[in-house]
Amino acid sequence: MNNLYRLAYNMNHYYTSDDERVAKSIIDRRIHEAKANALSEQFWEYGYNFCSDCLKSNGVRLDCSHNISVDEAQKTRRTELAWDVNNIKVRCRECHQKHDNL
Repeated sequence: MNNLYRLAYNMNHYYTSDDERVAKSIIDRRIHEAKANALSEQFWEYGYNFCSDCLKSNGVRLDCSHNISVDEAQKTRRTELAWDVNNIKVRCRECHQKHDNL
């Protein structure tokens, strides 16, 4: 395998803390499922969805925000944090942007 092909091949894969090699497409699917689960868990526990930081629920757009970013998880070989429901918080757009320092 030439070096350029190897570099491109590895760019689409990341590692978990137990050295499992995971394709970006799989990561994206797992993240999507984890976010849906985080919203469902909150709804089933409280009967509605709300920002877990400011507690707003009406008239705000809610996002699923990672406490440890997907980028940081991938760079530190802890990619499994990207789809860990315990690493995802429901936040309104304003609180999400504050959390991400935007």
